[in-house]
Amino acid sequence: MSLFLYCRDMGLTWLREGRLPFVGADTLLDPFVTSAAVKQPDGVVAVSEEEYRAELKSQYDALPEALSSLVTFEYFVEQAAQKRESIETQIRQRSMPDAIRLTEKQRKSLTLLSLYERVDNPVLWQYHGDNHRGVVIELDQTHSFFTSKQYRDDPQLFTPVKYLQERPLRLREVHPFSPLFTRGEQYQSEREWRIIRPVAVADKSMESNGQTLYLNKMPAAIIKSVTLGAIIDNELKQSILSLMKSDLRYRHIPVYGSYLDATQYQLHRIREN
Repeated sequence: MSLFLYCRDMGLTWLREGRLPFVGADTLLDPFVTSAAVKQPDGVVAVSEEEYRAELKSQYDALPEALSSLVTFEYFVEQAAQKRESIETQIRQRSMPDAIRLTEKQRKSLTLLSLYERVDNPVLWQYHGDNHRGVVIELDQTHSFFTSKQYRDDPQLFTPVKYLQERPLRLREVHPFSPLFTRGEQYQSEREWRIIRPVAVADKSMESNGQTLYLNKMPAAIIKSVTLGAIIDNELKQSILSLMKSDLRYRHIPVYGSYLDATQYQLHRIREN
């Protein structure tokens, strides 16, 4: 099976370098990862008498024996009545759904690479392929470069993105990085996969358009094809064709052009070399 890396104006650079550009998790323009302001539920949820007494019983049982032996539970309940409002507030806060949030430290220590199942998605070409002027590199997703649980002796995680309406909640999810692998249902047509690695495993880093990219050296064997954008600049096109023809790593790899369907909003790939 294959996955596809959509590249903007740097696709030729990644081929020359033989590296893949990971981005810092802290640079994702996704408020559901960065935990922007949260709207609390409307209205006040009522706390039942059973919930209230269960909370007091828990507090009573937690008293040191020297104190609990001096008062009965019913007396403890009577005294707690003066603070019932604050106790109910605590109960409501604990019972509220709490989405998993990545701390700033976690986001700064992680890098990720986004890959997609389709090479002919016009939306992806527009937003990730430089408005059809970039390139797409086809990669072998079954290679150990992706499937191994470790990369350079550090853990990595490679999995498809889940598209859900409900955010990952602490009471249901156990993986601390689940927000990086979950997106809203509105994005499900992208069919994205993500691979996460620590910042420390990158071979090198570089600045591009004000963003730090973390480059990870890749085996040439994982590249299966290169696809050029439908309106790619001719100079870039010729440079890529020349590289793929002259570089021993890539001579066997096909290069395709993207061509518009004559009657439908659809892209076709036609081999160029």
